Amino acid sequence: MVSSLRSVVLLMAGAVAAQQATVPTVHMPLHLRYGTNHKVATDLFLPYQNQSIEVCYDLGSPDFWLFESGSTMNWGCRYLDCQGPCNVSVPNDWSYDPSLSTTATPKESWKAAYGYGGGLAKKYTSDAILNDTFHFTNAAGLSTEVPNVRVALTQYLQQRIGDDGSCSPVPEYTHAILGVAPYFADPNPQVQNTTGPSFRQNLLEQGLISAPVQSMWFEKAPSEFTDPLTGSALLGGIDTSKYEGPLVRIPRLLGGYSENEYYTYAANFSHNGVTFKNAARQEESDVKCLIDSGAVADGIDPADQQQFFNVTGLREHPDRTGGGQALSWPGACDSIPADSFMEYSFIGLDPSQTVVIKMPMRNYARYQDPGDEKLGWCTMAINLRTCGLSAPFMTAAFFAADDEAGEMALAQGGVAPRGSGIDHASVVLRIP
Repeated sequence: MVSSLRSVVLLMAGAVAAQQATVPTVHMPLHLRYGTNHKVATDLFLPYQNQSIEVCYDLGSPDFWLFESGSTMNWGCRYLDCQGPCNVSVPNDWSYDPSLSTTATPKESWKAAYGYGGGLAKKYTSDAILNDTFHFTNAAGLSTEVPNVRVALTQYLQQRIGDDGSCSPVPEYTHAILGVAPYFADPNPQVQNTTGPSFRQNLLEQGLISAPVQSMWFEKAPSEFTDPLTGSALLGGIDTSKYEGPLVRIPRLLGGYSENEYYTYAANFSHNGVTFKNAARQEESDVKCLIDSGAVADGIDPADQQQFFNVTGLREHPDRTGGGQALSWPGACDSIPADSFMEYSFIGLDPSQTVVIKMPMRNYARYQDPGDEKLGWCTMAINLRTCGLSAPFMTAAFFAADDEAGEMALAQGGVAPRGSGIDHASVVLRIP
């Protein structure tokens, strides 16, 4: 009897292992570099051009596009669809030339526009689309080759930024975006359908993945805050070895034009165990908070700002007050204590469950504002009076989503060794 039972257990374990081993997935190596305007990204390596293009890996949008060689960036007018007086050529280092690729298909006609930022602050336009085999890498040396990728080619960017007549300085902009938000093709006019091309839908239609499931995590942070933070995304599955504690399903807030993005309720906050009240907390507000790896700074809305400053030690720079402005640490970045944490507490889809994400305060030191440099302060990628779970948050969280089931989940990330890649024996198809 014992022998028979043991055989059954071994058989079941073998079946589970076989099922896990056959989950078709695509690994995307990621990083978050130090410096202004950096978001969660992967590098697109183009061997025939001997260059890499940093591609924003964006949970907040669904489309994949690259600048084609010879593109233009325009600015100087603050109004929507208004041609400004200032133009610069997009550098070749940020551009893709399909004529040099031996695996690119012929270009096809494609008319599309991609808008980003509040009030469509940036509008990219495209007139061509094609397929190519692409190599993605990250700062830890991981790499992935993905065949037959469909990508739009953009030729023009218009930014709603005014100008004093000097056309200087040249404003920053994102060089490429690989959106991984949910794909929608719905006849309902209340749903914002995907413009495309969708990288994830492309993989699904090719059979490279078997379900619209994805996960994302970052690894242990390096000791130097200026070094890149590294991590991975897995399309088609969930690597259960890359988080600590429970993976908790959290509410996904749907409705109208938010269906193609990942919204949840705002978290409750504490700093090293000392709580402070969030004006947008779940129990008192229906504020939607976007999980968006393609945004530079997290958004927090403390009900009592002075209490927040007292608890965290952060400050507003005298020249940067108000919502949408980065906060500061009143000292050098390397003086931020290594044991200083912001804790994000989310109520689960099952209200009896909670998940707490411990965010190292050092992970907010992502770039240095000149104003902080003058004071000897450290710029922190946190904005007040808003709600956003952005690139800094993603460095400490493990995120999983199953679009087919309409589910998403969070766990504590930032625990895997640097460059650890995928543990295929730990990969499952759905949120466990």
